[in-house]
Amino acid sequence: MADAVLSRKTFWGVQAAQRGLLLLGVSLGGGLTPAIAQVREIAIDGEVFRKTADGRRLADLALGALVALTGVEGSWAAIDIDGWVPSDALEPTTREGHNSIVSAAGGENFRVEPSGRVAGHLLRGFLLHRIEDRDGWSRIRRSGWVRAAALVEVTSRIGVDGSGAGRAARPPALVATGRELLAGEKPLELHAAPGGGAIATVEPGTPITVVERGSGWTRVRVEGWVRSDQLVTSDPDSVLAEVSAAALKANPDEYAGMRVRWTLQFVALELAERERTDFYEGEPFILARAPDPGDGFVYIGVPPELLQAAQALRPLQTIDILAKVRTGRSVLMGVPVLDLLAVF
Repeated sequence: MADAVLSRKTFWGVQAAQRGLLLLGVSLGGGLTPAIAQVREIAIDGEVFRKTADGRRLADLALGALVALTGVEGSWAAIDIDGWVPSDALEPTTREGHNSIVSAAGGENFRVEPSGRVAGHLLRGFLLHRIEDRDGWSRIRRSGWVRAAALVEVTSRIGVDGSGAGRAARPPALVATGRELLAGEKPLELHAAPGGGAIATVEPGTPITVVERGSGWTRVRVEGWVRSDQLVTSDPDSVLAEVSAAALKANPDEYAGMRVRWTLQFVALELAERERTDFYEGEPFILARAPDPGDGFVYIGVPPELLQAAQALRPLQTIDILAKVRTGRSVLMGVPVLDLLAVF
């Protein structure tokens, strides 16, 4: 789902604002207070959308999907989601005050717009409000809960004229552009890190993809070829400290089985559901931010002998780990999955 980003133009809050309406938050009880609903971005691909705080799973939301935040209670956030699903995937109902239910076997994706990008996946039995129908598609809306840590702030609220939807309040160094440029008229030195030593030279005119910018430096990606007989195989027992999560995702087979020592930000300890095929069902795993936050998140399987140590970790705590690469790119989430060897 990593490429399924909900368009701000079609997000329901923007559409309502363009009609001159204010988005009013809903008091959901338990300490929540009414407020202007604010747009937030889902920062964890596959984040579980729940019926209640820490309640039953209803759907999975895509990385980058926009939602309307209506309140926060402890570590949980109340949100509204909006999108489009095929009309034939729904059936009428009157359960729990909703007017429709997802009846398609296996559930159904909901999208930014009819036939548009996928913004998440609704489970079969998902209750919702069916707002309008258009050419075989139905616009739907539903309130629910996600972890507050899974949301990224937006720089401004939506105004009554539809302006001010804003962009995610991320440091400039974390904004991926994907824009392709050419190296200039002189050879370009490629550095391992901002201010670090040069590791290669890029010839003038070489296509370069910009990954992120910040603090006077631009992170780039360059593709090319080298002779196979000039490469040396890495020692699988060696520990890699400089390799990034992005490198693991780009070359999953190359790094499988290798060990890394990383400094991460702990987010949560979870139990794997059946759908997470890179784990066995019920396997405990750590969700953490990658060493470079711009690389997203990593998942770390926790063996029984380290479970107690993992349970003692606090959300947003910085941790040093030694782990073995299970896969550089998971089947479901497309992120690195590691096996925890030690927590320092």
